[in-house]
Amino acid sequence: MALRNSMEPFIYSHDYPKKWVRFAKFWFQLKALWRWFRVQKPVTRLMGYQYQAADDLLEIDITYQCNLKCNNCNRSSAQAPDKKHIGLEEISQFVEDSLCQHRSWRKIRILGGEPTLHPELNEILSELHRLKIAQPDLCIQLVTNGYGRRVNTVISKLPDWLSIENSAKTDSIQPDFGPFNLAPVDSWYHKFSDYSNGCDIARTCGLGLTPQGYYPCAVGGGIDRVLNQKNGRQRLPSGDDEMRDLMKSACGLCGRFRDGHYVPPKLRPKILVQQTSMTWKKIYRDWKSDRHQ
Repeated sequence: MALRNSMEPFIYSHDYPKKWVRFAKFWFQLKALWRWFRVQKPVTRLMGYQYQAADDLLEIDITYQCNLKCNNCNRSSAQAPDKKHIGLEEISQFVEDSLCQHRSWRKIRILGGEPTLHPELNEILSELHRLKIAQPDLCIQLVTNGYGRRVNTVISKLPDWLSIENSAKTDSIQPDFGPFNLAPVDSWYHKFSDYSNGCDIARTCGLGLTPQGYYPCAVGGGIDRVLNQKNGRQRLPSGDDEMRDLMKSACGLCGRFRDGHYVPPKLRPKILVQQTSMTWKKIYRDWKSDRHQ
């Protein structure tokens, strides 16, 4: 374990020397093998679940509307385009619940879709600023694609207290995205996996608040949106609610479960086209059919 902890800052670095790429790839191949073994049902029963959602991190998907529909979008904003927004009342309720529960947040990220397209963005930021005032060390960050005049006009008017993560995308092909739509349930490799293990998104990104409710991660909320199941918790979950039922239903569809952990772009193949397995093809067909009824 000490060896792993000492090595990972180097392995996860984006600027390690090219001569170390082969070693880094081997390291992640070992991690992938361990991941597969770790999530097998008998091992999970013996060792417990591998990941749980961080209770001091939150991602809020305030809209699924996007002006740049990227291949392999893990919110399905391209594959199942929608102008669905979270309501201001849900944000207000989240703030009230956080204050009443004395919930201490370390970081809250505002995402989409493209969050700057939400018609009540300023009001949402005002509500979240109430938490910032109560918790001065809280980092609130808006994540934007930085694409187009409309988006950049909104960015230029955002308040100074808000942190901005601008990926400055220029087109819908994102080679460094992961294969979100390659569902583990479609692979023999995960025939005996326990999807309730989740992945490190829950640990590194935290809970997800979406128009459908709360989930162990915001990606899970995006999956629920397309499935139209509306299984999310409707109020801020307590710290002892691990939401394993939501992991079990969503993680078998999420391509990130296959690795289970972040793999630096240098160490994985570039993806230039949309990759969609059979289960996802059916999900998107059903979604489009329901929309036209």
